[in-house]
Amino acid sequence: MFHGVTWPKIPKRNGDKKTQDAIENAFLDQITSYEFIRTQAEHIGQLELRKEMIRRELACRAELAEPSFERLLRKAYGWICDHGTSIGRPAFALLCILGFTFLAWRGWAAQEAAVTTWDVFYHIGRRMLPFVGGHAYVEEHTLKALRAAPHVLHFLSAMAAILSPFLLFLMALALRLKFRMSV
Repeated sequence: MFHGVTWPKIPKRNGDKKTQDAIENAFLDQITSYEFIRTQAEHIGQLELRKEMIRRELACRAELAEPSFERLLRKAYGWICDHGTSIGRPAFALLCILGFTFLAWRGWAAQEAAVTTWDVFYHIGRRMLPFVGGHAYVEEHTLKALRAAPHVLHFLSAMAAILSPFLLFLMALALRLKFRMSV
């Protein structure tokens, strides 16, 4: 139910045993309907309805895409941030990555006298937030100890550094849609 209307469920390719043409026609019909409703909602100022139609349209397009890397990206976009409408999902994923990486580094740092919990937290935070850098406030013996860490920990930090800008970007997209800064 949304605005007093029960919308049909988005058909799935692996759902009912329908012919391929019938499934694709259902996708195309729903996409056309969602586009029309979205433009009408935009004209009359129904922003919540417009956002819901964008989400439904993108979900249909993800199901309609041929099995490929593009479909995988569209599906991942839906899973991670519900097609640009969820701020909490990317934030939760970012928090999980931060926590897992922090616990791994902290487990190693417990054996090192030169590295404290705050040094680990600073190191992980510095890697996960883009454009924040520098070892300006870290002592030289701490830097040497961090550089001497096992390669697995450096790999985890690199993966966190690669994933965090994407998750921050997805959070920003959802914020933009939520506050309708510009679409």
